[in-house]
Amino acid sequence: MKLLDKADVFIENFRPGTMEKRDLGYQQIQKRNPKIVYCSISGFGRTGPYRDLPGYDTVGQAMSGLLSLLTDPGEPKGMGISFSDHLTGMFACYGILAALMNRTISGEGQHVETSLLRASVAFISENASRYFDDGEVARRAHRTHHAGVFAFEDRSEKAFVLHLSSPDKFWHGLFEVVGKKEWVSDPRFHNRKSRIENYEVLSTALKEIFRQGDRDDWLQRLRAKDVPCAPLNTLDEVFQDPQVRAYGFPVEVEHPQMGKVQLVGSAIELSRTPPEIKTAPPMLGEHTEQILGELGFDPDAIGRLREAGVL
Repeated sequence: MKLLDKADVFIENFRPGTMEKRDLGYQQIQKRNPKIVYCSISGFGRTGPYRDLPGYDTVGQAMSGLLSLLTDPGEPKGMGISFSDHLTGMFACYGILAALMNRTISGEGQHVETSLLRASVAFISENASRYFDDGEVARRAHRTHHAGVFAFEDRSEKAFVLHLSSPDKFWHGLFEVVGKKEWVSDPRFHNRKSRIENYEVLSTALKEIFRQGDRDDWLQRLRAKDVPCAPLNTLDEVFQDPQVRAYGFPVEVEHPQMGKVQLVGSAIELSRTPPEIKTAPPMLGEHTEQILGELGFDPDAIGRLREAGVL
């Protein structure tokens, strides 16, 4: 409670009602600290029929429709990354920042809430907008066809991708690189509508061509014609990529038990206050005594807390 009296932001991700049972709900804390920005993250939110159900990342992906856009019907698979967990954290973060900005104006904190389901549904707004417009239920292949997205392998089974979108110049560059300039005027591929309708035909033809060469050579030639393309990097390749290394990734810091450890750096740059990672994530309880000391607990009081099993 002493910590909450001085805190700017409090974040919890239990099921709704859990914090209230411990006298740590928003209404209870807000009375002590009206400036607190209190963020609640749950599976489904405080209201609605799913309020008390357990929620994990894949549950949020599946119920929101996000997973239906990432996997194929007839062969459903879970994803190798925690999409909904990360999306919900980012939405919570921007909600907190908005509340802090409002506090500079009003002097009052507020309750920020999001959930795995809510955040994931909000994230697929582009696909949802198309559904609201035409009633078509999209699946993974829908966007690839409409956005000109392809994935291929070279002769060594090294994968790479193309994202041609709608500008004709990208397609013209592609057709030139693969030695098919005549496709520019081919009625199957000469405009966006025809390319969407004949996506599978084009994809099959390109697959055979690209399998005859080497990925690095293809990418070099495609980039020379300003065609949007990229290697489909595995994690070991990502952190050898010269552009990623230009960001200063990975960041190396000293860990008290593990020695030197590597971390991904910040996703953003700030001109006046550039982000830095100076230390490794703390060990469990590493800063407990320091924090308690700042809250007014003397060494004897901290010792009693340890003897009582609180710490």
